[in-house]
Amino acid sequence: MAADDPLPPDRPAGGGGLSVRDLRVSYGPVQALRGVSLEVPDGSVAAVLGSNGAGKSTLLRAVSGTLRFHRGSVTAGSVEHAGRPLTGSSAPAVVARGITQVPEGRRVFGRMTVAENLRAGALGVRGRKAAAAAREHVLELFPVLAERAGQRAGLLSGGEQQMLAIGRALMARPRTLLLDEPTLGLAPLMAARIAETVRRINAEGTTVLLVEQNAAMALSLASHAYVLEVGEVVMSGPAGELAASDEVRRRYLGEGDAAEPDAREAAPRPVLTRWPA
Repeated sequence: MAADDPLPPDRPAGGGGLSVRDLRVSYGPVQALRGVSLEVPDGSVAAVLGSNGAGKSTLLRAVSGTLRFHRGSVTAGSVEHAGRPLTGSSAPAVVARGITQVPEGRRVFGRMTVAENLRAGALGVRGRKAAAAAREHVLELFPVLAERAGQRAGLLSGGEQQMLAIGRALMARPRTLLLDEPTLGLAPLMAARIAETVRRINAEGTTVLLVEQNAAMALSLASHAYVLEVGEVVMSGPAGELAASDEVRRRYLGEGDAAEPDAREAAPRPVLTRWPA
């Protein structure tokens, strides 16, 4: 099969890890990713942390095939999904391969109703039964969307728009879900609801690659995490170990060096490649 060949319409929700190897991305003369490598095993949640401008969204765009919409391009490296090459595939082909992205900023179709947004997410799904099953699943996850079915998406609250954005992505019945800042700008209670939904989606078999400013939440959801700085992976390891790391606590969890020296010495150390000066 070629990289753009779609999978069968009856594909399961899970089944297919994501592998990024030595990925380099440029926007014209500006190099945004500098040899990024990461693994997201089938059925897992992997988190990507980093400050603004670190390259997190660029990484998701490279995987989802949307880089060209932002005048970016992959200059080296590879992306594989379920053991098949994905590098250079178009955005529709990536969706057909079982990957959907929820972009940062809750980009719903504001003038369309909630129901129309969900139907738009299912355009690539073959068969009425499959589309109906996907819709039923989304409305079970987000009952408020059933209540707002006839309402224009632009009139929803921020939290409801994020639910709709995630629900629209799930209508394609993805194997792997890419989430870009799903709790950005949300109240703590709504952010917690979104996090719990991500946990449930993963428990049902969908692999998740999560980019999130809320490092504490991201590390609580993920089994493995990566820290990006200036387009490079500078730190990676099991999420629990990164959460206990002094560097991560200081830079991303807003904590000082509160641990006792003996406790810090005894804690497992994540893999640290380099922190930029």
